[in-house]
Amino acid sequence: MFVIAVWLFARHMQLGAITADWGWLFRAGQAIWANGLPHRDLFSWTFPDRHWVLYQWLFEAIAAPVYSVFGITGSVFAVGLLGLATYALIPACALRRHGVHPFWPMLIGALVLLPVSTNLGLRPMLASNLALLAQYLVIQRLRAGDAHRLATAAWIAAIYALWSNMHLGFTLGLLSITLFAAGDLWTRARDPIAATASPPSYALLFIVAVLASGLNPYGWTLYGYIVNLSLETRMNAHIHELMPPRLDNAYMQAGAALVLAFAALVLVFRRVLSAAEVIHVAVFTALACTAMRFVVWAGLFYALIAPRLFAHAGARLSPKRLRAALAPLDTPLARRATVAGLPLLGAVVITLGAPATAGPAHLAGCAPLQASLRYLDRHYPANTHWFSSEIAGSCARFYTPGRRVFIDTRFDMYPEAFVLHWFRAYQYREHWRALFRHWGIRVVLLPRGAPLVDTLRHDKRWQVVHADPGALIFAARGGTAPARSAD
Repeated sequence: MFVIAVWLFARHMQLGAITADWGWLFRAGQAIWANGLPHRDLFSWTFPDRHWVLYQWLFEAIAAPVYSVFGITGSVFAVGLLGLATYALIPACALRRHGVHPFWPMLIGALVLLPVSTNLGLRPMLASNLALLAQYLVIQRLRAGDAHRLATAAWIAAIYALWSNMHLGFTLGLLSITLFAAGDLWTRARDPIAATASPPSYALLFIVAVLASGLNPYGWTLYGYIVNLSLETRMNAHIHELMPPRLDNAYMQAGAALVLAFAALVLVFRRVLSAAEVIHVAVFTALACTAMRFVVWAGLFYALIAPRLFAHAGARLSPKRLRAALAPLDTPLARRATVAGLPLLGAVVITLGAPATAGPAHLAGCAPLQASLRYLDRHYPANTHWFSSEIAGSCARFYTPGRRVFIDTRFDMYPEAFVLHWFRAYQYREHWRALFRHWGIRVVLLPRGAPLVDTLRHDKRWQVVHADPGALIFAARGGTAPARSAD
């Protein structure tokens, strides 16, 4: 089960770890190294003077040179190995203090990687993943009495000072602190001698986290920026990762099964986990049900918390004969062998097994558009007003970095009204002529399945000037368009 789960996860990483977003993330990182933090949009011709809040600048500055060294294959392997470490190896090491055999966190972590793979990739959310993991481990030490309040506060300050420069997910960290505080208040009311942290400790951690999160180029104005983004509900409703997960996806079905198993075991073995732990799984699972973006972080807390519950249930529900037969595998040597052997096996699957079956890694969503983007770059001036999908805009940043785009996947970069007008024109062909007239569109690049393709084919004012298996390029008639190629 462990090998199959890791193999399926790694196959998904081969195909989706480097998403279309990487085009502008990579170029932004290069721009930071070359000219410092940009204050205006570098990539679109539609809003070149719009102020750019590059809140994840540090991640881009770190990831761009790493990608330059390792390339797409090495970067995919790095994301896969980091996922294995984050969801399986580190939880196995962290749960040793509770006497949990590493088999449980390794297996459960591998299974959690299945739903997580639907949204995990070389993106700034990795920073939030690692920061949430670090904060969880630090606070758990405080709750167990193994760390002083001030030392924990110092760690929290360091985490948030980095986090707020890498991803807006630092607000999830504040939510996690709040959930710890609420859970421990409930536990203290029921059991005053339980291992918990005091309310003043959590108040200190929260204040320190908020103060440290202001140590970024934009200060605490990022909180206002987050609020404004959340209020753009009409635009957010069309962003894929802000939509609920689809349960017709087999990987998400595996995640749902894990959640149901956890809920059933919590009801049967109510005293195994603390209230703070149960609340973490419940709240982040509820968030994941509302938006795919949260699946990665819900899976993280599940991998950290659920193995102790499954291990307890296994010990209680297994027949005595089976427990006796497995006893030789519960020695210190066997536990160390599990911690060393399973990650090594997983690493082999990620770097050798998955590529052998899934093929070479590639930029997800961009391969069908590559030929058309390069054609566009060869035949049309850089200042051409061209229209495309948001994915094509991001892919253009990777393949044709000198060409500005109409739109890309940085939806928070563009005004909400503009994004909605583009979306309705692209997806539903509503008012597309008005949009084209307003922006002086002379060239259109569309994937073959785009709704506008048939519309432009039957419009006498447009002609196909390039066609390949993945996409087509239309040009307005009467302009200086190259000769039409074979379809």
